[in-house]
Formats: sequence, C-alpha cells, structure tokens
Amino acid sequence: MKETRRIEFLFEIFRILVALAIAYGLTLLCIMLISDDPGHAVYMFAVGPFTSKRRLGQLFGKFIPYLLTGTGMCFVYASNRFNLIGEGVYLMSGCMVAFFATQVLGTGTPHILFILVLLLVGALTGALFGLIPAVLREKMKINETVVSIMMNYALLYLANYIVKTKMYDTEITYMASEQLPMAARLTTLVPGTQIHTGLIIGILAVVVTALIFYRTSLGYSIRICGSNPNFARTAGIGMTGSLIVAQVLGATLAGVGGAVDMMGIYDRYMWTALTNMGFDGLLVAVLSKKNPVFVPLGAFLLAYMRTGASILNYTTEIPIEFVDIMQAIIILLIAAEHFMGKYKEKLIFGASREKNKEAA
Repeated sequence: MKETRRIEFLFEIFRILVALAIAYGLTLLCIMLISDDPGHAVYMFAVGPFTSKRRLGQLFGKFIPYLLTGTGMCFVYASNRFNLIGEGVYLMSGCMVAFFATQVLGTGTPHILFILVLLLVGALTGALFGLIPAVLREKMKINETVVSIMMNYALLYLANYIVKTKMYDTEITYMASEQLPMAARLTTLVPGTQIHTGLIIGILAVVVTALIFYRTSLGYSIRICGSNPNFARTAGIGMTGSLIVAQVLGATLAGVGGAVDMMGIYDRYMWTALTNMGFDGLLVAVLSKKNPVFVPLGAFLLAYMRTGASILNYTTEIPIEFVDIMQAIIILLIAAEHFMGKYKEKLIFGASREKNKEAA
C-alpha cells in the first residue's frame, strides 16, 4: 500500500509537469505564429517574469494569495462541493481589514497585535460568509454554486457601500478607503518587491492544511464524504457536519488570503470590481489535484502564467487573454482522470508483481 501511494504521489507530479510541457509548447507555437516578432514575444512570456527584481516580485505578489485561496479550495474541492464563495469573501475580507485598520484599531496598537487582529478579522469574515451557502446546501439542499455566485456580487456591492459611507477618502479622485496605517502593513522581505511576510503565512497554511487532510480524522472524513458518500453514510460518518466544516475552512483561508493581500501590497482598499483571486484559488486546487501538498506547485504555475501574460501584453501586441489558451489546456489535461492513466496502472501493477515475487 505504501509503495502504491508513493507511485501515485510521484506520478501526479510527473503528470502535472507533462501537462505543463504540452500546454507550454502549444502556447509558444501559437505565439510564434501570430506575433510579428516571435522571438521577442516568446522570450517575454517565458523568461520575462525572471528578468528583473520587480517582475519577480510581481510573480510572488500573485503566488502568495494563491497559496491561501488554493489551500482553501482544496477543502471545498475535496468535499465535492462547488462553493465559489471564495471570491466574495476575498473582497469582503480586504474591506473589513481596511475598515478595522482605519476606523477601529488605534494607531498606538503594537505592530504584531495589529497584524494578528486583522488576520483574525479576515478569517472570521471568510468563515461567516462561507457558512451561509454551506448550511443552505447541506440543510436545505439549495445549490451552493448558484448561492455563492450570487453572494459574490452581493458582497462586492456591500464592500463598495462600506467604502463610500464609512471610510471614503475625499482627498483622492477615485473611490478608495483612507490609507492603512503602517502598523497594518506586512513587512517586506525583499526591498523593492511585493515579496512580504505573507509568504510565511501562506506556507504555514499549506503545512497545516496538509496535516489536517492526512493526519486527522476531520481530513479523512472530508475526503471520504467527497469521494464516496455512500461509504461515508455506511461507516457512520457525520456527512452534514463534515461537509459544512470543509466549506467553512475553505472560505476562512480565502478570507485570510484577502487580508494578507490587502496588508502586503496595498496601502488602501480600492477593489471596486471582482479580483478573480478567489476564482483562481479553484484553478490552483485543480492544478494541485485537490492535494494541499501540490498547492505551492499549482500556485507558482498559475502565478507564472499570469505574470508572463501581463508582461507579454505590455511589451508586445498580444493581448493578456491569450494565456487563457495555456491555462485551459493545462486544466483539461490535469483534470482528465484518464490522461496517462494506463501508464500509472502499469507502474502500480509492475510494483505489485515485483513485491509478490519477493514475497514468494
């Protein structure tokens, strides 16, 4: 059994890399076919994110929140529920962090306490709003996807209302909150970049989530309820509670992601439209095969693609949406259960045969 799990673990990494190579090759081929200067375009997309400290910081500026939203969506994805509230709580968490930082907490609050309180605010915001579609789904059988999508827009408009009525800065020409105090800002790890201490928080979230998934009864219950609900009922696992907790934990991590992004990069709340960071968390979970151990890889791949697309957009004539081709191919290949499935079965069968020979 241990050998089988080892093969499956290593094979998933290999499968992700193969899918990336195929999608990457097709994308570069398309770039070369449509660009007036294919060499420059390919270089900007492939190498551009690593050509300067600022661009590398831009990549990590996306990577850090992807760690948190990706691990959160692993809980939701593993429970086989398509609760997309992560986008709404990401926005609302950033709004609540800005509100508490500018209107509630005093400027004399110690930096560490300031940060801890705001992280707690973000987590509680995510848990509160994530609970609504989860309870409606498990208690009243109301489709969580429809409810969460509707709530995303409701939370966006609520956040805009709070900014306009409670913390609007009248000294600027665009709608945004007052400036966050310096005590509310995360410490920059690399000067001149967007690499901040949120990276440590993201790594801790991945480690804790992996431990919950594979070292606790809660994680086992969530995975069993999502993959085989009939067995879960037969085994006496409390499905309703496990599935609600999974969705709430996912929304909580998305809320922490919004708080970390707000405190790490922005000096004021200015999100007047959907950021798509919450939706991207689902893409990271798909890339990671709902395994939190793979989340750093999935988060880095998505951040790399998005950063490369942005650089390609403002250095060439190719639009930023072009990278969606690569993204779609990768997701299709990784999500397809039978992609390279026969090869995996062959490896597992070969290992089992060798073990039987040794036992004989």
